[in-house]
Amino acid sequence: MGFVRDVLVNVVITTPLIGAYTMFALGIVFIYRGSRVLNLAHGAMAMVPAYVALDLSHHIGAVPAVVLAVGLGGLIGAGVERGVVRRLRTAGATAQTVGTVGVLGLMIAMADRVWGTTPRRGVDVFPEHGFHIGNSVLHLGDIGLFVSALVLAGAFLALFQLTDLGLAMRCAADNRRAATLMGIDPDRTTAVAWFFAGGLAGLGGVLLGASTNLHPHILSLQVLPAFVAALLGGLESLPGAVVGSIVVGVTVGIVPSFGGIGPEIGAPDLALTLLAFFVMGMRGKRFSVADAGAA
Repeated sequence: MGFVRDVLVNVVITTPLIGAYTMFALGIVFIYRGSRVLNLAHGAMAMVPAYVALDLSHHIGAVPAVVLAVGLGGLIGAGVERGVVRRLRTAGATAQTVGTVGVLGLMIAMADRVWGTTPRRGVDVFPEHGFHIGNSVLHLGDIGLFVSALVLAGAFLALFQLTDLGLAMRCAADNRRAATLMGIDPDRTTAVAWFFAGGLAGLGGVLLGASTNLHPHILSLQVLPAFVAALLGGLESLPGAVVGSIVVGVTVGIVPSFGGIGPEIGAPDLALTLLAFFVMGMRGKRFSVADAGAA
């Protein structure tokens, strides 16, 4: 019973991570479905708005600061698409993905210069209240992060599946030339996809920063499990991104409960890597960004 109790407690405590992974994975899938590009700068697009929200909260309050930070995330996403991804389109999707790596490094370096590398507590959006779970505390902000992720997952799924904009995004991503002949502006739909994903990354970064800490490198790299979640669920599946995020979050929570290697640093990351290889092997698919995927 002690082992089962530890597992349940650890899984519950990972609730904020599941919410954050869901937001990040949705943005990754949204960009991929809208432009066929794997955005490796997603972590930086979450980190910068989180710092900006913290700075602004001292002057205009938490809620307006978060709203502006989300808008900033959207603008960063649109800027990366316009300034890097679009310019590299003729070079292929692989070059575009490599371009986002450059953006990641640049934004982290800028954050180091502006905010430093001392960990800071993010802006609190939800009231300070905690629930004791075993020897740990689950804060109201952690629950808010998880609930916000579920609500946004439903909203993005409805946007992509039930609206003309979502249909236009899918058409433009599958075949830009055919979409143009149908009267769809592929550049516009791609920019919109990056804007929405950037805003979602910004919100995820703000809420995760409040649940953990702000650090240019750590917060940016905390998006990596979301890539595993997106791969598990399928790079073109929004519901799959949600399911993959839950699987990833539960895995991160379960692993420390095992004796031996479980409590060691890096054990959850190793488990996620093995899980990703196992699932992809069972499916018989390779999830990769290839030049042939660009329309």
